[in-house]
Formats: sequence, structure tokens, C-alpha cells
Amino acid sequence: MPINSRLLHDSIRQRIKNVRTAEVETRLSQAELGKVLGLNRSTIANIESGLQRASLHHIYELCAHYNLELGDLLPSVAEMRRRSAGTRYEGVDPSLAPVLEKLRSRK
Repeated sequence: MPINSRLLHDSIRQRIKNVRTAEVETRLSQAELGKVLGLNRSTIANIESGLQRASLHHIYELCAHYNLELGDLLPSVAEMRRRSAGTRYEGVDPSLAPVLEKLRSRK
């Protein structure tokens, strides 16, 4: 089962936003986080809204700044497999997925 890249990047973007806004004493504005990562405020806004993807380098920098491990920002492969399995037939009524799978296996 392939990993759904949209779900992967959506999960990462949400975790980045959660880390930035989580604790009052460590909360940074988008502009402040941009300075830490060497990015513009608009780039942080684009990452958090899903218009742009965070680079691996910037994910490492964010982890270093907050003293986190990559696993704190990156979902596990098992989690992404589970989440991706539910999107195989994206846009289709979930109750139809078994029927579509059965039809697909007949080929």
C-alpha cells in the first residue's frame, strides 16, 4: 500500500503549526519562526496552510530549535500506512471501498 503523500505532508504541516503555537512560553509568531529557520513569514504561513511543503532541512532546524526528535514531527510509517489505506478510493463513499476492491481484484 503506497503512502498518500498529501496526507503525509498534511500531518507534518499540522504538527509544525502545533509545535509553534503549543506552549505559551515557547510560542513563536510565524515571523519569529521564520527568523529561526531562515525563512520569510509568508513561507511559514504557506507551510502551515498546506500551500508549500517544509523541506527536510527546515524540519531538522525546527527540531533542533525546540529540542525535539524527528519522530515528534514526522508520523511513523505504520501510522501513514493506516491513514493511507483509508484513502485508496478518495472521494468515494467509504462503504463502497470493499466493493471496488473486489472488482479491482478480478482483473
